[in-house]
Amino acid sequence: MIKERLVIQNPHDTCKKLEDFIGTSMEKSHKAGCILGISGGLDSALVAYLAVRAVGKENVMGIFMPERDTSKKSYNDARMLADVLGISFKEIDIKPILRKIGVYGLEPPAFYVPRSFQEKYVYNKNKKLSRDNEPTFLRMLKGGEGDRELQKHIAYINTKHRIRMTYLYYYGEINNYMVLGTANKSEYMTGFFVKYGDAAADIQPLLPFYKTQIIELSKAIMVPDSIINKAPAPDLMPGMGDEDVLGISYESLDMAIAGLE
Repeated sequence: MIKERLVIQNPHDTCKKLEDFIGTSMEKSHKAGCILGISGGLDSALVAYLAVRAVGKENVMGIFMPERDTSKKSYNDARMLADVLGISFKEIDIKPILRKIGVYGLEPPAFYVPRSFQEKYVYNKNKKLSRDNEPTFLRMLKGGEGDRELQKHIAYINTKHRIRMTYLYYYGEINNYMVLGTANKSEYMTGFFVKYGDAAADIQPLLPFYKTQIIELSKAIMVPDSIINKAPAPDLMPGMGDEDVLGISYESLDMAIAGLE
């Protein structure tokens, strides 16, 4: 029964309502266009598609902000998406500013270390920082509870989100563009977002929808299969996927949250 309730009865109508919401919001706020971070992931892809349909490709700007730990596939998917939609696309390497702040000094150097080794390190560290019946993610929501190593881990991840949001607002204000958020309900209900990072935006079109519903809407609006079928990941540390962090699949998570509601 719960699984059936998660099904969107008419995804095309839902997409049209979201497009109207974006267009109306832009008009009411007297903005000249929309801007969003393009990560190569599904949520930002869906928002980009909706924005283009709402206000036209000439009024949408996407920014891709890679750093040391960003996977090559993320760039390829972000670039492909921008090309398919025909939107303005800007790439900003945030590695220099993260290095200047001292973010990379919080973890071991990654120079000349194969990606597979980095992924193994991240996996082992996540396992090490967890406690009995309390995974690392839950401990992070509690601020690290005085664990210095975990607190550095939190700063390492969250600073990247906040630098990216600063750039989005910088270019948004220069161009008088409305900043579009890409957070979904599954992330919001579990705390899987960063305050003043990906949680910051002028509007959050996807916030009423669970991750599994995002997939449904993306299929309806013809987002490329290569993006829809890709395992969701924040791409903040090598090999760190959403479901690995949460400790549960989105399908099971969404059913649990919907059941609680």
